[in-house]
Amino acid sequence: MKEIIYLDTEIINSMLAQLDEGIVNSFTLESSSQETQGEESQSTLGKSAGINARIKLSTGFFPGGSATFGGNSGNNGIESEKISTTMLEGQKDILNKAFHDHALEILHNKLLERNLLKDIQSAVEGDVLFLESSFRFYDFELLKNSIDVDVMKQTMTFDETGTLPSYEEAKNAIKKNNNKNTKVYQDAQTVLNIHNSIQPIMNVMSLLHSLGKYASQMLQNQSIIKAGTNIGIIKHKYLRESPEALVFRTDTSRKAKILLRVIGKKNQVFDGKNMKQLKEQDMDKIPNMMLDVILGSFQIINKGDLLVTPIAIYFE
Repeated sequence: MKEIIYLDTEIINSMLAQLDEGIVNSFTLESSSQETQGEESQSTLGKSAGINARIKLSTGFFPGGSATFGGNSGNNGIESEKISTTMLEGQKDILNKAFHDHALEILHNKLLERNLLKDIQSAVEGDVLFLESSFRFYDFELLKNSIDVDVMKQTMTFDETGTLPSYEEAKNAIKKNNNKNTKVYQDAQTVLNIHNSIQPIMNVMSLLHSLGKYASQMLQNQSIIKAGTNIGIIKHKYLRESPEALVFRTDTSRKAKILLRVIGKKNQVFDGKNMKQLKEQDMDKIPNMMLDVILGSFQIINKGDLLVTPIAIYFE
C-alpha cells in the first residue's frame, strides 16, 4: 500500500494525456451514501386557463321559456418536475483519490515500459527521474510562526523563585547601587549575566524570524523539499498531509519513493557577495538570487544541485 505524501495531479494528467492512451478514465468507485437529492415541481397557469359560462334562463311559466348554457374552457398551463442528485465533497474526495492514486500507478508503469525514466547521474533538463531517498521539508511560513523572540526570552529567563528583578529593574539597580556586596546588586548582576548569555541566541532567532517572514512572502502556499542533491518547490494544495504534520517526519533512515522532473542544474549559488552589476534585462533574475541568499545561508541549496519539479512522493 502506498502512503502518498504529495501528488501533483495536474502534471500526472498532462503526462498521461501525452502518452498514447490519453487520460485515465477508469477508476475504482467506493460506495458512499453521501449524496443529496432534491425535488422540484412547478405549475404555471396561463391567461386562457379557466372556465367561462354563459347562462340564459327563462322559466317554464312563460310561453317560449328556455334555458341555454354556453361555456368554454381553455388551459395553457405548464407543469414540470425536476429531480437532481448532488454528490457531496466527501464522496468527491473518495472518487478523486481513487482516480489519481490509480493514475500514478499507470503513469509509473508506462514510463518504465517506454524507458522514459532516466538515470540521475546523466540527467538533463526535461528528464523524468524516479528515486528512493530520504527528504527534508522546509516550510518558511511555519518557521516564521514558530519563532517568538519575546516568548523565548521570557522562558529562558524565567525565575522559579520569584525573587530576581526584571531586566529593566536590574539595570536600574546597577546604576543606583555601587556596593557589589549587597544582595540587590548581586541579584541584578545575575539577571544581567543571564540576558547577556542568551543574547546571541536571541539574535539568531530574530534573524530566522525575519528570513522566514521574507521567504514565506516569496513562496506563498509553497514549500521547499530537498532529497539528496535534488531540490524543488512543492505546492501545498497537492499535499496529502499538512506542513505541520510533515515536520514530525524526522526519521531520515526511511526512504521515500519520489517521481520528479528535472528543470535545471544549480551551477552558481548567489550569496549576496557574488552578485555582479545587473543590467536592465536581468530583472527576472532577482527573485532567484534572493532565494539563493536565503537557502544558501542555511546550506539548503548548493552548487551542483539538480533543480526539480516533484510529481509524487510516497512511502511503500
